[in-house]
Amino acid sequence: MLEATLQVKPLESWAIDISKKLSVPIRIVESAMGKDGTISSLVEFRLAGTSKEAVLEEIARHPDTRELVISEESDEAIMGNITIDKWMMGKALQRTNLYVIWARTLEQGTVEWRLLATDEKVLRGLVRDLKAAGAKVSLKKKRQINDFNLLTKRQESVLDKALEMGYFDYPRGVTGRELAKRLGISQSTLYETLQNAQRKLVETYLLRKRMG
Repeated sequence: MLEATLQVKPLESWAIDISKKLSVPIRIVESAMGKDGTISSLVEFRLAGTSKEAVLEEIARHPDTRELVISEESDEAIMGNITIDKWMMGKALQRTNLYVIWARTLEQGTVEWRLLATDEKVLRGLVRDLKAAGAKVSLKKKRQINDFNLLTKRQESVLDKALEMGYFDYPRGVTGRELAKRLGISQSTLYETLQNAQRKLVETYLLRKRMG
């Protein structure tokens, strides 16, 4: 199993367009492709130097995006689900035996992805598809992972505390709000960390099972 970090400069991307227009970082927490070919993404927009209204206006104006349904907001950021009608990179990411942990916009029209792939062949296939679509791709980091280094120290620590306090019990021994307070983090950070850790564990299990 490989964990890799890619930086991609695509020919087109709604996230790059809006990020550059408003000078705001955008973090794509997760994405899923619908049966109609659209992509639903949980995204976070940092509001440094702009407003929630400006972000919503640009989303409504962009030809590839639909309304953002906000699930959480603060003075610093808004988070919610957005539907994308057209995303060049989305198709490449639907490859078998590949899982994107997260993505974020960088400066100069670049998107950075952190992902899991079963092997070198899958990773090379992704890079080949992106380049064929006209994107510039650079591999920034790659490492072989196993059960002992699959999760980050933060993810492991949060999962351990959640298990210890009965978060996964039924009924729950602690609420998400209480757990976040005990850990000294926001609820959005807690849910994102738990979600990424759990999905990484499940995806890794299923990827290995498919490999036989």
